[in-house]
Amino acid sequence: MEEPALVPGHGSGSLEQLLDEEYPRMLMVQTTSHCNSSCIFCPHHLFRRQLPQGEMTQALFERVLSEAGEHPEVACINLFLMNEPLIDRQLVDRIQLTRKLNDRAQISLWTNAVALSPALGDQLLCSPLSSLGVSLHSHQPETYCRLTGRTDFHRILRNVVTFVEQRNARRPEMTVVLRFVAANNMSPGEQRELVAFWADGGVVLDIDQGHLGRAGNLPAPGAPASPHTWMSGCQALGGPKQAHVLFTGQVVLCCMDYGRVTSLGDCSRDSLERIWTGPRRRHYLERLYGARAAEPDFLCSRCELAIPACQGGRPARLTAMPDDPLWAAA
Repeated sequence: MEEPALVPGHGSGSLEQLLDEEYPRMLMVQTTSHCNSSCIFCPHHLFRRQLPQGEMTQALFERVLSEAGEHPEVACINLFLMNEPLIDRQLVDRIQLTRKLNDRAQISLWTNAVALSPALGDQLLCSPLSSLGVSLHSHQPETYCRLTGRTDFHRILRNVVTFVEQRNARRPEMTVVLRFVAANNMSPGEQRELVAFWADGGVVLDIDQGHLGRAGNLPAPGAPASPHTWMSGCQALGGPKQAHVLFTGQVVLCCMDYGRVTSLGDCSRDSLERIWTGPRRRHYLERLYGARAAEPDFLCSRCELAIPACQGGRPARLTAMPDDPLWAAA
């Protein structure tokens, strides 16, 4: 019996290529900031009481997606960001509107499937959604409870099985990815069980042995022992080619920025195009790609997905960059 394929990693290009981009190739849009789980490998539960939470207004959503629709270079629109998107009661309508405003880009979601009822699954399959990712993380209720704090694993698994069956019958071209980010927490044999269980389901399995530290927001085995000073890029999926728009309109550098410390600008007051080509994004990219030394408190300095340029000292070759008037009002 053939095992499902695993998701490969992706790179993000050079500093010069990124600075030449006039608009992001991908968008992540946080239509709601809420989540209904408390996963040990996600910092959401550490920040949700410290920072304001809420829903994106329809006016702001339409503003962001209308602008994106004017840019044919946008290849993918992800209607999720550091949240649980199915909490948004307007989500299906927003998927429809996204396709109306942009007839080219892929539209994707990642969900924990807690709210993925058969009725909602039917609505998603009737929508122009291109792909669905499910953060499932385990195959046994004990492991699931330990990782997420939830005790309803069997109900959630039924949600996912039902959706996959509906997808196979009605829209087999839709990609469904099941993610397991902390396989090192599984019980003996659990990974073999889940691979066998899903082998004939037509899904892609994304299995990681351990979770990330989310740029220093969580303890993790692979986290940097000390902050990177010099870096040569990012190996994250999408990475700096992707704009990350919070429910408020604030644009942050990365999906690891749960503390909202890397503001590039505000889409409620400025265009995403101006924000994308503005000095704040350049300021961060120069540090991530080794044109300047990074400060110890820089988000990427604490991230496993940043690529260290060397073990210490100044890189051998630097790209000369003029100083910019940083932190201009956006």
